[in-house]
Amino acid sequence: MSASQTIMPDDTAITQEQAIPEDVSPEQDYGDVDEEEVIPLNAEEATVLVLSFLKRMRKRIITPRKAVLTNSIFVVDVELKDATAVVHINRETREVVEYTIQPEVKEPKPLPIPPRRILMVLGAVTAIIVVLMLYTFFRANLLYLIQSISQVNSDYLIVGAAVLGVAAVVIWWRRRG
Repeated sequence: MSASQTIMPDDTAITQEQAIPEDVSPEQDYGDVDEEEVIPLNAEEATVLVLSFLKRMRKRIITPRKAVLTNSIFVVDVELKDATAVVHINRETREVVEYTIQPEVKEPKPLPIPPRRILMVLGAVTAIIVVLMLYTFFRANLLYLIQSISQVNSDYLIVGAAVLGVAAVVIWWRRRG
């Protein structure tokens, strides 16, 4: 659009006298129209108002806890995702008078590592210590054991290994079922 063109030309400008007809005045009383009677707020409606208020604030609502009427003010407690909201609503005007959002205090975990993992690590360390102790105790006898096994016929070693394998499979199969 060029700078010379205008959105509304000057000759079609509407003046205030033309916009409001003379027979209608802004101060005119509409006595024949009944205003809606304002019904006092109840707990259910107060809770709905609070939930819509918190949704407008983009809070993640879990559940409303309670709604209590004290001195014409509803106090509504709502549990949020990581906080608790307390909202005060005037019963007659249906407007939010006051609200507070308190974050929940998370209890720190007693241990940063799960107990199961701690037990696994302790078991592995214990197994390593036992193996090292056995190695140092039987170091002299280990050479003798290796020499003894090397003198045994290899067929017997193969049969012994097969028997141990079959026994392990049988034990595993029984424990599984």
